[in-house]
Amino acid sequence: MATGNKQSPRLDYLLAASSARMDRWRELNARALAWAAGARGERAAVEAALAEVAPLEDFFAYPGPRLLKTLADRIAADDAYGVGRLVRRLSGSMLSGRYRYDSGDWETADDSADHLPDRVPLAPGGESHRPYFETLLVTPWPAAQRAGIAQEIRRLRRNEDAMIYEPVLVGSVEDAILGTILNGKVEAVVIYDGIPVPSQHDVPLLREVLASQGLDTSSLVPREIGVALARIIKRIRPELDIYLLTDRRVEELAGDPAASMIRRVFYEVEELMEVHLNILEGVADRLETPHFDNLKRYAARPISTFHALPIARGKSIMKSNWIHDMGEFYGLNLFLAETSATTGGLDSMLEPTGTIKRAQEKFARAVGADHVFFVTNGTSTSNKMVYQAVTKPGDIVIVDRNCHKSHHYGMVLSGAQPLYVEAYPMTEYSMYGAVPLRIIKRALLDLKAEGKLDRVKMVTLTNCTFDGHVYNTLRVMKECLAIKPDLLFLWDEAWFGFARFTPFLRPRTAMGAAAALEEWRASPAALTAYEAQAAELGEDLDPADPRLLERSL
Repeated sequence: MATGNKQSPRLDYLLAASSARMDRWRELNARALAWAAGARGERAAVEAALAEVAPLEDFFAYPGPRLLKTLADRIAADDAYGVGRLVRRLSGSMLSGRYRYDSGDWETADDSADHLPDRVPLAPGGESHRPYFETLLVTPWPAAQRAGIAQEIRRLRRNEDAMIYEPVLVGSVEDAILGTILNGKVEAVVIYDGIPVPSQHDVPLLREVLASQGLDTSSLVPREIGVALARIIKRIRPELDIYLLTDRRVEELAGDPAASMIRRVFYEVEELMEVHLNILEGVADRLETPHFDNLKRYAARPISTFHALPIARGKSIMKSNWIHDMGEFYGLNLFLAETSATTGGLDSMLEPTGTIKRAQEKFARAVGADHVFFVTNGTSTSNKMVYQAVTKPGDIVIVDRNCHKSHHYGMVLSGAQPLYVEAYPMTEYSMYGAVPLRIIKRALLDLKAEGKLDRVKMVTLTNCTFDGHVYNTLRVMKECLAIKPDLLFLWDEAWFGFARFTPFLRPRTAMGAAAALEEWRASPAALTAYEAQAAELGEDLDPADPRLLERSL
């Protein structure tokens, strides 16, 4: 539906794509209902609202080109009632997610009755549906052929497939990047070699954001476009499975470290079924939950446990004259899954070797960590574990005075000594901000002047703060490490875990910044920057030099 001309609406709502999309559909629905009710001049308003909706829909499988064309045809035929009915059905299906399992929502006819959105959670034992996701295909094929190709892909589906996906086809590098940002339902990307770079849409903000991250699409070498696009997508959404179809020598590309982010490389002439099966396998691998799957198997075993006889795997509760409602409330599975360290079969938290170990490895991949260790007592206990693992009596920890109390307890247990730094007050809002970087640097430089820098082990900061303030984590770590290269950082992100899974917040997380810092320090630019700083300030920074507080290190 996109025209590709310069007058088309700008796709510049990268930070709120989901809400922006639904806002535009609500506006279209309101205009369509007004037109159906007989309001004058509403056809033009409906056409204008559809023009706002259409460009964004290029990046979503539903409603798709076929239904949007039907909508445009009804507008052209002056069918106000048909337009209102179709818009109501499409927007309702998107709001409820019904299109993921109801094939009738993909039909152009209005034969099926209007459905109410599914607002009630699925009851135990109710009808379940196969998981649904979308796959982004980045192809050089003309737009006129994409509908036929999408239909070919749909014909690959089998009844035994554990999941179902819909293809989303785009035709350029920039459109592929937009698709991964705008469409959170995309779980896999298939890239064909030979794709053009520029988007058919007006996307100045996208180019500005990419340039700020050092990702300039205009400088891509044609032969390397596929791998370069995979690298950009992996940086934006590292969880995605990426596949490349090429006519180059696959064995060379598969062994190239620069292409390590690609899950599998195919010859472009290979059967689509091979690609289809690999897509399903890749998503199934990420969907696997080793510990939970094992727990379900454990609950189904015909065993007896003797460490909690009053519960008796729920028998005493379900058969009780007085508390059977407790069993009905929680459900039988809760009691069938009753376990302890004495029963075995569920691996060990202390020394995992089975499903818990595999679950930790999968979680490490999800959050970009080298290792993950599960704990049973939440973030507070985790903080205390970190202090006891990395600090000893006499070590100094630079810590935000407004930190969570578990940090104080951790230092009491380990014997570390806190050096408190103050966050800046925002009295007009009755809140505190973050600790200014200048204050942290001043603390490190003062300790160096006193000959105590060797005792400084760690910096502890809350990110984001309890009032929602987020640090520039990369800059904080970079400048502190310039003063003490072996410094550790404990970023308390108990309130910020969601940020890992948001492309624009991930760089401000501890793991996102650490990955960027590690990449930067291995680059020639880091060496050049260090040599320039050493020439200006000397290799051994003088804590009395006022320039250290005024400039970036």
